[in-house]
Amino acid sequence: MTKKSKLAKIGALLSLGCFALSLISPLVAQTTPEYVKEHIECTAGNYLPYSYQKSERTKAPKGYKPFYISHYGRHGSRFHYSGTDYEKMYHLLRKADSAKALTPKGVEVMNRFKQMDKEFHDRAGDLTKKGVEQHKGIAERMVDGFPEIFKKGSFIDVKSSTSTRCIMSMDAFCQQLRIMEPELNIQNESSKRWMYYLAAPSDAGKDIAERQNDPAWSVPFGELHARYVHPSRMVSQLFSDADYVKDNIDTIAFMREFYVLHSSLLSENGGIHFDDVWTKEELYDNWVVQNAWWYGAYGPCPLTKNESRFFAKNLLSKIIEEADGAIAKRDVQAHLRFGHDTGLLPLTSLMGLSGCNTQTSNLDSLVYHWNEFKIIPMGGNIQLIFYRSKKETEVLMKVLLNEREVTLPIESETAPYYKWSEVKRYYEELMR
Repeated sequence: MTKKSKLAKIGALLSLGCFALSLISPLVAQTTPEYVKEHIECTAGNYLPYSYQKSERTKAPKGYKPFYISHYGRHGSRFHYSGTDYEKMYHLLRKADSAKALTPKGVEVMNRFKQMDKEFHDRAGDLTKKGVEQHKGIAERMVDGFPEIFKKGSFIDVKSSTSTRCIMSMDAFCQQLRIMEPELNIQNESSKRWMYYLAAPSDAGKDIAERQNDPAWSVPFGELHARYVHPSRMVSQLFSDADYVKDNIDTIAFMREFYVLHSSLLSENGGIHFDDVWTKEELYDNWVVQNAWWYGAYGPCPLTKNESRFFAKNLLSKIIEEADGAIAKRDVQAHLRFGHDTGLLPLTSLMGLSGCNTQTSNLDSLVYHWNEFKIIPMGGNIQLIFYRSKKETEVLMKVLLNEREVTLPIESETAPYYKWSEVKRYYEELMR
């Protein structure tokens, strides 16, 4: 196998990891390796289930009241997106067991995968109970925080990706809105018609592959992968026959696939886990690689020319268009949208939100500056809150990322509140 094909294979494996623990540290704070190892759940990355932690909110300028919300949310916690991966892992281990190549620990792990395959059969990508509760909680806090918007008769326009987990997330959110205010006028729908802005472009995968095949990315990423992914201890824990492993097991692929399946269990509702199989160092090391992959694929990485942010161009354009309509016509109080991590992450980069647009070419130090689990956990969300005053003509807005205030790359004497006219102008020029 050539070096290029090996790197392509690594990239394919990492793409499998397409995120309980509260987001304890502030979004913009640097994360140390010690912190992640102490809160080892963070190594689940984009599989980390969303968990709200109250944070301080800046009071709006005098006289300004909220009147409109524009929202984009990732679906909540789900079952692993591939329905065959548990089965594949079980059969790989069963084949080794038939050859008497497993340790007693390996047999135990094999039986867990068999149980998982049985319990999660035909549930691939389905929203879990955790996912339902995440969106109910976000909806409840949204109404509690902005009662001026969610009042009797308010019109709420809701759109979802055609993915079942997104539709179910939308449904959970709307159910809670109706509980909070039964006389809201909610219109919710899902259609292919809205997919051009609710999801990443259909050719996004091709664009990512082209950039990742460029030596500017593939060389430093391949070197990072080689430094951090070391499967020998885990493999020896599960397999008793070194010759069998050499002839039959791609140990790097095995570890990477196992890491993804282990991480996905945080979002599922069964009692099965593999905490006893991994060391904290192994989980941390695999997360370092996974974090870098997301940074290069959908984040603001200069090694991939920071081009992935424009995957969200249609979404941001729609946000601007609908906000302008709501401001002018006053006929809608909220636009709520439900999609995916591949929509949310590019949007945060394109908007240049604090803590999300850091650029570095040093993948080893990336963990100190940018962490995908803070941006795109299961249930991650962005909220644009709009304010107006009876005495002032200027509309103001602020942004919440995962229900925390963030700043924009725009000058403002009232940050985190910004003049909508200036925000709109900045992003329209950026997207030309």
